[in-house]
Amino acid sequence: MTPSVQETDVLIVGCGPVGALTANLLGQYGVRTLVLERSLTQHNQPRAITCDDEALRIYQSVGLADVLDAHMYTCPEVELVGATGEVFARLGVGSTDFGFGYPALRFFSQPFVERVLREGLARFASVTLRLGQQVEAYTQDEDGASVTVRDVRDGSESTVRARYVLACDGGRSTLRQLAGIDMVGSTYDEGMVAISLLLPHEPPAVSRMVCDPYRHVFVARCAGNELRVEVMIREDEKPEDMVQPERVRAFIAPYVDPDTVTILRAATYVFNRRVAARWRDGRLFLLGDAAHLMPPVLGQGLCSGLRDGANIAWKLAAVLQGHAEPSLLDSYEEERRPHAEAMLEASVNMGRLVLTGSRPVAFMRDRLVRALDRIPRVHRFIRDLEFKPRPLILRGFLMGGGRSHRLSPEGTYFPQPRVALTDGAPVLLDDVLGPGFAVIVRHGVPEASARAAQVLADSLGATCVRLVPPRKTPAQAGEVTDLGGKLATWFHQHDADIAVLRPDRYLFGAVRSSHLSWLSVALRQRIQGPLRSTTPPARAGASVG
Repeated sequence: MTPSVQETDVLIVGCGPVGALTANLLGQYGVRTLVLERSLTQHNQPRAITCDDEALRIYQSVGLADVLDAHMYTCPEVELVGATGEVFARLGVGSTDFGFGYPALRFFSQPFVERVLREGLARFASVTLRLGQQVEAYTQDEDGASVTVRDVRDGSESTVRARYVLACDGGRSTLRQLAGIDMVGSTYDEGMVAISLLLPHEPPAVSRMVCDPYRHVFVARCAGNELRVEVMIREDEKPEDMVQPERVRAFIAPYVDPDTVTILRAATYVFNRRVAARWRDGRLFLLGDAAHLMPPVLGQGLCSGLRDGANIAWKLAAVLQGHAEPSLLDSYEEERRPHAEAMLEASVNMGRLVLTGSRPVAFMRDRLVRALDRIPRVHRFIRDLEFKPRPLILRGFLMGGGRSHRLSPEGTYFPQPRVALTDGAPVLLDDVLGPGFAVIVRHGVPEASARAAQVLADSLGATCVRLVPPRKTPAQAGEVTDLGGKLATWFHQHDADIAVLRPDRYLFGAVRSSHLSWLSVALRQRIQGPLRSTTPPARAGASVG
């Protein structure tokens, strides 16, 4: 019998958080999307436990931030404890505000996040999720890719014909291997055993990183009453021995009573520092762990994958809707690789600081960091997480193709303060802007320029908002009150009147009103029509097959 053929615009392989998030993004643009997942059931193991403010803003873009954030925990601080048991530094994750609308670090339960993301897919008639599907082979031509899929339940095969294929199938990506793309980098000798616990009471508020050269330990409160304990595996120990019940009890005993907790999971892993040699093979794109693997020290593995999805989804939509040339997709790796590599290097450097196995080096580290922490500027650098690479695009889909100098605003992640509508209710900026492009007009811009900005917004299918100073109420639709004056400060700092934001909320360009034509020409060279999108409806129950 001839295998059945299913046609779609975008095929996503893998329905972990990255694949599910990307499918939600494509769904709100009406892109016909098929998601294939090998497992027959949801991944119910608590693996990733942290996300940052950028990740929550991405969840917000698909209308799921509120339900997810309500089940997350903001840790007030993370203590770095030396071999003697003394705290040598504190990370103020609860008080740090990068200006993007959410706390700098949140702890969560991965099974809950995956369930919400999968349920979110049911809101979109254009998105289908099929479980129990294993990719066996793929070929591609000028018009699309053909993927051979085997049903793990009965062994039957079918073919999916797609315009584009997204590999969201993890660090051991089948699609990446079929494409012959190597992972460049190394796997560390260091291994960890991750133990997830359910406590009968609320866990301690403060998370702790015990930087003992003999055995490093990380203890963190997660969502609800969950606690994560991660313990280093020494060179003379076998990973399989570390997850035996008696060893697990011994590891958690310093922090909880083993007789009163439920062990949800105990699994080992090794540190990776690897990036795919290339993130694209014709119509195939790599996202998340399929493209990059990094040490978990900064908790940025999953966050980096979510950034990948936010970057490529709107570009695929623009191309598939016929409003952009396929060359726009070349900017995906150009924009995302430098930031992912910077985050990887920051994770490696942080690991070198806190995970040293040398007792003399650890002793000097503790004394040096404690001494430097007394210097106000260094204290802020450490406590406020300034060592974390900021979200930034150096080259790609930007006015002029890239940043003209280091102070240029193009390519920066636009701030998201609270603003107020005509009813005075404060809301986050993105909730006003909605999906797609956005145009923001500074207060006091001449009326003719404001009308020209609206025309530009209409050509992009974008929302256009005009700012009203603090303590004034908007008089008409399209106006918002800049409650804290943060947007006015941003426009003044960059000597600009009008800003155009990309759908992923990176700044395409900002100009004075007299130079708006430059901005319009630069945009219309790449985007030839309005990007169609819809505000996601309320979360619904999932329907999968």
